[in-house]
Amino acid sequence: MTGLRLFVACLAMIGLLEGASRHPAAQERPPRRPPKAEKPAPQDEVFTIDANLVVLDVLVFDQDNRFVGDLKKENFRVYDEQVQQEIEYFSRDEAPVSLGFVLDTSGSMRPRRAKVIEAVKFLARSAKPGDEFFLVDFKNKAELAEEFTPRPADIEDAVDNIVWGGGTALLDAIQLSAEYADKEGKNRRKAIIVISDGDERDSYYDRRQIIKLLQEYQVQVYVIGFPDEDDNGGIFNRSARKRSISLINEIVSETGGRAFFPKSANELQDIARAINADLRAQYSIGFSPSQDRRDTGFRRITIRVEDGKRKLVARTRSGYMPRKGD
Repeated sequence: MTGLRLFVACLAMIGLLEGASRHPAAQERPPRRPPKAEKPAPQDEVFTIDANLVVLDVLVFDQDNRFVGDLKKENFRVYDEQVQQEIEYFSRDEAPVSLGFVLDTSGSMRPRRAKVIEAVKFLARSAKPGDEFFLVDFKNKAELAEEFTPRPADIEDAVDNIVWGGGTALLDAIQLSAEYADKEGKNRRKAIIVISDGDERDSYYDRRQIIKLLQEYQVQVYVIGFPDEDDNGGIFNRSARKRSISLINEIVSETGGRAFFPKSANELQDIARAINADLRAQYSIGFSPSQDRRDTGFRRITIRVEDGKRKLVARTRSGYMPRKGD
């Protein structure tokens, strides 16, 4: 009996081993050679900007009005209400942009429709990774035709489907678009591009109000204006032409943008290229205000830049509103 029991036990052991060999875990075989150490997957470098920093987007031009892109942190001086600040953040990278197209689709702009659509599509197709866009069209009132989207095709479809005709509420459209970009844009760098003949008739906001509001938004405003030489009551008319152009220049100056006044719609493509270059050629400069943070009024900023060889000019927004609680 003892031999028989031993024989049965051996058979049971063989059965267990055969069952284990059929288990998935037993199918794994050791590698033929020692595995190489895996390198960590490359990740995009992320730099978190301190919430207390005031960050400026700065363009620098030489005396021939050409972009200057080879400067370093040491070339810049930043003054907050004439008090020099320490630069704590400096970058020359092509940061992604939250960009809005703000189109005057009134009846007076209909003859320029094809060129305007072409310029918008060019800018949308020039997108870089991380960019996003929205579209506003305005007549008697401004309307959001396309919410923020990372897909240029969405903007192309939206601009193709706009109905042209009606009045012009230019300042209201600028206010609505700048506020939307400031609040809803996911990128730190935000801008809007306004294309209009400036035949302002229907806005609720006036010059003083729009400037004050734009000082609160961290959005660059670019304007492409087609002044009408006819005396028909628009804000670009002969009697108001100088005041109107002065208003547009003040808007873009306050926000660090730029104004263009082409003689014909045929210039739109070149202007679109210039704006795209503007948005991609900016320095980002950040500082923590050294002044009393209980002062919540608008604070003027001055930037000076020099490299000892060229006469350089810096362009950025005129100032900032301190955040509540700073």
